Amino acid sequence: MLPTIMRGLLELTIASQEGEGIRVSTHCLYPSNSAVSIMVRGTGGHVVVSDDGGALSEISSAGIHGRPADRQIRSAVRMHGLKVKDGIIYSPPVPLSMVGAAIVIVANAAKEVADWGLQHLRYSVPRNFRQELALLLHSRFNENLKTDLPVVGASNKQHRFGHVIYLEHDAKILIDPVVNDSSSINARVVANLDVKMLNDEKTKQVIVYDDNQDWTSSDLNLLKVGAPIVAFSLVGRELEKLAA
Repeated sequence: MLPTIMRGLLELTIASQEGEGIRVSTHCLYPSNSAVSIMVRGTGGHVVVSDDGGALSEISSAGIHGRPADRQIRSAVRMHGLKVKDGIIYSPPVPLSMVGAAIVIVANAAKEVADWGLQHLRYSVPRNFRQELALLLHSRFNENLKTDLPVVGASNKQHRFGHVIYLEHDAKILIDPVVNDSSSINARVVANLDVKMLNDEKTKQVIVYDDNQDWTSSDLNLLKVGAPIVAFSLVGRELEKLAA
């Protein structure tokens, strides 16, 4: 059995000449399940092992906007004794006797950086925030949900709200999505503030913002003047509390 296992592992590792170096496809996998490939370059009995920018390519291919800075990558790989320049993760010169261990270390570090990038950087194609919110509310409240409904405020002016959830005993929740734009922010603050001034205990108000976008603290504080705010990633949990 042991020879069979060893042979199977060897078949998973592919090494080929590429220019002045050797490219090695490792057992380590990126989040996309593609194998982490490593470049080995050097002469005179010592080599440098690098990811050849593979971690950055993995992040970019996932549709991520931007790239981690060298200082961010450096903080992740320093503990492994590795370095970084222009996004490329690499080892100090190591003797040939240690090249196997260096390949494993660099491959795992590249995977860690790719994992971090997918978790912390923002996607270049923005999600359809309003559509996703509408689908979420429809799946939870169904027939109790009305969309794009006019609501009269204290000034007797009508304001259209994205979603209204009707509950028992004439209670309702106004769910108002807002995008990261000054005109949208101002309009939603005015509408919510006018309705809030009715002091209707049966009406609850929530402004939902897309936390996948960059918001300034001043804009978020301005939204709070109109109504309590909830990040889209938390809206499901918060609505359960409001509807209880």
